[in-house]
Amino acid sequence: MIPVPSHRFILLFGVCVVASLAILAFPEALLLLLATLVVLLGAALLDLVITPSARSLTVERLVVDPMSVLRPESITLLVRNQSSLALAVRIRDTLPLSFQTETPEVTGRIVGKGELRLAYQIQPIARGQFSWGAIHLRLRSVLGLWEKRNLLEGMATSRVYPNVSELHRYHLLARTNRLDAMGIRKVRLRGGAWEFESLRDYVPGDDVRKLDWKATARRRKLIVRNHQAERNQTLLLLIDSGRLMTAEVDGTAKLDHAINAALVLAHVSLSRGDRVGLCAFSHKVHKWVSPRSHVAQNRLLTDALYDLKGDFTETDHGRALRTVAARHSKRALLVVLTDFVDAQTAQEMVAHLHLAARRHLVLFVALKDPFLDRAARSHPHTPQDGFRKAAALDLLHERSTVLEDLRMAGMLVADVEPKGITAPLLNHYLQATTRGLL
Repeated sequence: MIPVPSHRFILLFGVCVVASLAILAFPEALLLLLATLVVLLGAALLDLVITPSARSLTVERLVVDPMSVLRPESITLLVRNQSSLALAVRIRDTLPLSFQTETPEVTGRIVGKGELRLAYQIQPIARGQFSWGAIHLRLRSVLGLWEKRNLLEGMATSRVYPNVSELHRYHLLARTNRLDAMGIRKVRLRGGAWEFESLRDYVPGDDVRKLDWKATARRRKLIVRNHQAERNQTLLLLIDSGRLMTAEVDGTAKLDHAINAALVLAHVSLSRGDRVGLCAFSHKVHKWVSPRSHVAQNRLLTDALYDLKGDFTETDHGRALRTVAARHSKRALLVVLTDFVDAQTAQEMVAHLHLAARRHLVLFVALKDPFLDRAARSHPHTPQDGFRKAAALDLLHERSTVLEDLRMAGMLVADVEPKGITAPLLNHYLQATTRGLL
């Protein structure tokens, strides 16, 4: 690319132009002004010649892969200088559209035949696979009068995984026996299939009936027994990515909330020894992961869901449930993460769920729209507000009728706000597995 004058060169030349006006008052200064211009232009020409080409610098972008939504990451630009001169550089990177940064440009000085690492922070705001653009490099000349430019191909892709902050919170609270702070209730059992797992130190709040007195006597400190529910049960996650799941709540789509909660549930289930599979669908089945209990299943499920996009087609629940019937005939816990509008549009969905409930235990999780609740509780001031409230009340009534129909058919049902889906989902899963409902 053609070199461009630097701010220093423009400033010096501007001073010479302003000084030329003084010739009107001091004609004898003409020779001094001409000499100054000659020296400036000569220095600029010399500076242009002795400064290495911008192609003598190479830039390599070092990115973290995979990343997580809304989690800050550091991007490093590795600059290598093939010339023998120390050079000042500034670089502007081309980020994917869904990435944010507060540092659009980085600067530094690299020694001759050396390397320089320049880092800046980015924050992805959406899931998926994204492409990086070119790297814009500007090299300041030796005397600082020019800037030489180069456009480097920095094509690369980055995977952005769902945010699993809820999973880290779950593990932290589980270690201290404080899962109730997350909204996860303790399941009180009358019977059930439980087996001994391990021994651990007593933590304040543990049930004293779980104390192992023999182990306590041997170790001379309080020891409790860990029990676990029956293992090798099968969990199938059915995630709707159709039109209704693209609706946003506080800037985040329902689909993103569903995926985050599903990954937390999958991790908890796999850690308990269960098999977990996946079926992502809208008008057709987009993803299928056969249920397995291997620890690597977490990565397979994440890889399948990180780039799942919502579309604007009508969801075909029947196709998804027929796929489950064809690929997994044994009894399982089907966790259906979806939404519906009214009783009329939900008729076909309900019919297919009734068929699935004959073989499987169905946990139906509906992600409701907080707007309906707000509209139903509002105090109308205009006729339009009154019509809006009446419509909201009618839709909520039909919604409760559909959900009650599913409960009467023996299904587990949760109607939750998208932001609060994780705790109810885990509660229903623990209820189903620890009480032997499967």
